[in-house]
Amino acid sequence: MLKVLLVCILSCLIIYVGQLVWRKGKTTFIAGYGKMFTPKNEKQLAKGFGIIIMLFGLESIIFPILSLFFDGLGVYYGFLVVLNFFALFGVMIKDQVQGEA
Repeated sequence: MLKVLLVCILSCLIIYVGQLVWRKGKTTFIAGYGKMFTPKNEKQLAKGFGIIIMLFGLESIIFPILSLFFDGLGVYYGFLVVLNFFALFGVMIKDQVQGEA
């Protein structure tokens, strides 16, 4: 039970970080920023990243609580982590394709 509480607290921190990314509109934390990747619309990119980070935090709260009642949820959680990873790449690709539009 203590592990679930710790994970929930850390998940709240992840949600807070996602909210900061969304509100501040800064994406300088992205690997390769300015060298390999330059955002065309940084505010829109930060909003997309912030939403995905907050959703990951929400998933990280829900799954440990559900694991108290159901077994074998780790596979589904791992699947959602991979989907979040691809969603981040999708947001980056969308930024490069759409730009300032």
